[in-house]
Amino acid sequence: MKLPIGKLDPRILEEKVFKYLGFKREEVVLGPIIGGDAAVLRVNGKFLVFKVDPIVGASKNIGRLAVNIVSNDVACLGAKPIALMLVLLMPENATAEDVEKIMREAHEEALKLEAAIVGGHSEVAAGLRNRPPIVIASALGIPVSSNVILPTNVRAGDKILMTKTVAIEGTAILASEFQEELEKEYGTEFVGKAKKFIENISVVKEALELAKRNLTNGMHDPTDGGLLEGLYEMSIAANKGFIVWENKIPIAEETKVLSKHFNIDPLKLISSGVLLAAIPSEKTYEAIRVLKEKGIKATVIGEFTKDPNERIIIRENGYAEKIIEPVIDELWKLFKP
Repeated sequence: MKLPIGKLDPRILEEKVFKYLGFKREEVVLGPIIGGDAAVLRVNGKFLVFKVDPIVGASKNIGRLAVNIVSNDVACLGAKPIALMLVLLMPENATAEDVEKIMREAHEEALKLEAAIVGGHSEVAAGLRNRPPIVIASALGIPVSSNVILPTNVRAGDKILMTKTVAIEGTAILASEFQEELEKEYGTEFVGKAKKFIENISVVKEALELAKRNLTNGMHDPTDGGLLEGLYEMSIAANKGFIVWENKIPIAEETKVLSKHFNIDPLKLISSGVLLAAIPSEKTYEAIRVLKEKGIKATVIGEFTKDPNERIIIRENGYAEKIIEPVIDELWKLFKP
């Protein structure tokens, strides 16, 4: 069976991956689950949160992406990232300067997060040709409160809170990868603004703020597959359904323009930088207020429902679209091998 590009189908994970998990240790609080952002261990009475993530679809900002993507996942469980490890798999034509650029970016982002880079691995990989480096990052985090926030804790009736605007990372990637083409059509100022979206891909601040104040039952950062895949993964992890309204989902003008230009759905475009949070209805106002005080825009776009098979987005034209299977990221339409 040939697999499509993108994340493995959850059915493949269930049938071919999750049955091979080694020894069952009592320290494991949360292991691999569909829609889970990270693993949780309890060692000597203290929680530790672990995550590993690759960067495979970008040729620019690789170090920045590697650090932030993995740190976001740790933060979504209410843990502050404190240590990072990086694996650099460089293509055969790579230079020492390419390696330094990735590490410089990673270093600068780690400083912002107050996280140490404590090790990893690097090599020029034989057979890796005519493509960008592959960088794999892992992170260790410690909870900012007495408990971790597990994705299984989402409740029916929880409001779905979304921060910032949809497809932040995707907008930045498109502007960077197709810069020359887009500048001819829309000008350098427009493309420059879109490229700067990369500066907003961290959700660590908002995730930890909600966690510290006990304002959320569960969080997730929608990456590959975009907002709709992020919601799908949350619903699978929690065994809940959801209903969201497209006309409530904030979208930046730059994202609208690029989505129309490339004929793609921004709700299915990689969205690192967005935080999805399940907020008890009575805490919604406080959550929005707290984030606003930190300079972070937050919007209620829907709610979780009891029926796990009810995964619905009401499109702007009123059509109720059901999300019945994993969402393939729109980015892959433009980067087919």
